[in-house]
Amino acid sequence: MFIILTLVFVSLFVLYVKHKYFTSRRSIPSLPGHFLFGNLFQSGLLRGTSLPQVYASFKNKLGDIYEIKLGFLHAIIVGDIDDVKYILTHRYIYDQSNFAVELLGVFIPDGFITLKGAKFKRHASIIMPLFRHGKILSNFDLIINCTDELLNNWCSSSLDHIHCDILQQCQNLLLEIFGFIGFDYDFDTLGGTKNNELTEALRNYIAMMQLGAYLPNFLLRAYMKLSPKYRRIQTTIKRYLYRMIEQELTETPESRAQRKKTSLIASLVASLQIDEQAEERKSEEEKKGLIRREILGEMLVSCC
Repeated sequence: MFIILTLVFVSLFVLYVKHKYFTSRRSIPSLPGHFLFGNLFQSGLLRGTSLPQVYASFKNKLGDIYEIKLGFLHAIIVGDIDDVKYILTHRYIYDQSNFAVELLGVFIPDGFITLKGAKFKRHASIIMPLFRHGKILSNFDLIINCTDELLNNWCSSSLDHIHCDILQQCQNLLLEIFGFIGFDYDFDTLGGTKNNELTEALRNYIAMMQLGAYLPNFLLRAYMKLSPKYRRIQTTIKRYLYRMIEQELTETPESRAQRKKTSLIASLVASLQIDEQAEERKSEEEKKGLIRREILGEMLVSCC
């Protein structure tokens, strides 16, 4: 009897998933997908094809507007520049998706991007001042130097070499820049080496976030709890980021007060509450600064 009930439950669950996630109800052009995988096999993403290449390929097959199904993620892609301009100009008449916020909320629940209400205001009051125009300009030379290094790497390549990973290299550039600005740390993403343990852990972490985009939240949470690889990556990242926090705590208060105007890690550590347990017992409206777990979350958001 138990076996029969189990089979009935599994069958109903499969039918529910197929109806909810893999039954198209739109008249928008799309390619027939596979159960649980959607268009992942046709897209080539599992073989390393970049998203811009996927979009271009589907556009050639389906036209300027089409639906793509990547696992449990369904998206409508608009490829005509005039349509994009219209949508952005009239974006307030369209439903705003919370997909990215919900995904980040699974991985980084303490990041201010995923927060709301009083907790968001508390975090934003510490984070947002660092992203004002004047604060960015003070690091302009650093940004130029990192960009020049990437351009020099490209110029030193063979003339016959075609760079098919420009998107990835630009992401590496951003991580390198933010590593210096935010943490005074060299992620060594432009050198082409893979000797930096933290950088490799962050890359794997971001890859898992991209994988998580194709899964419903309950499956993603189960994967995060059961995956030894995810736990190893998370442990590595925490070890390095907590080490940065401890190193910043060794700085003098005067040095930290001066640097927190332009350095993310200095600003975060300056907001660290001495009695973290007492701070956690306060209501959200009474809290002022951050605790270590929240600082870690903000550092991780900035890296991702």
